[in-house]
Amino acid sequence: MKKQVKEMPEKEKKSLKSDQDELSQTDKLLAEISEKMDKMLRLLAVENVKGIEKEQDKVELLDSLGFRPIEIAKLLNKSQDNINVQLNIIRKKREKVAKPQPTDKGAADKSMEETKNVTSEVTKGGSEK
Repeated sequence: MKKQVKEMPEKEKKSLKSDQDELSQTDKLLAEISEKMDKMLRLLAVENVKGIEKEQDKVELLDSLGFRPIEIAKLLNKSQDNINVQLNIIRKKREKVAKPQPTDKGAADKSMEETKNVTSEVTKGGSEK
């Protein structure tokens, strides 16, 4: 037994074709808009880092703004490896700053006592003149 396949009426075919054309045009417009927005973002990013002298500071700013390493590399005309190395250095610096330094109460007291001694010596020496 052969199944009989009903063919779609001509009116529905035209309607379907019209819907596909509209989707295709919408996709093209969205792609065009997206491309233009990407360009605007790149221009704004470049403008923001223009006055910054240190390359690492530029990388840090762009990273903080949410740019991925490949995007930062393109914006700064550097290799992605270069940017990844700089980001690793930046992150290590952040970790070092964020870690609380162990404090030795005895050493801190000694340092404070030495500071007081030096201060009093300077004060005494200055008043004798």
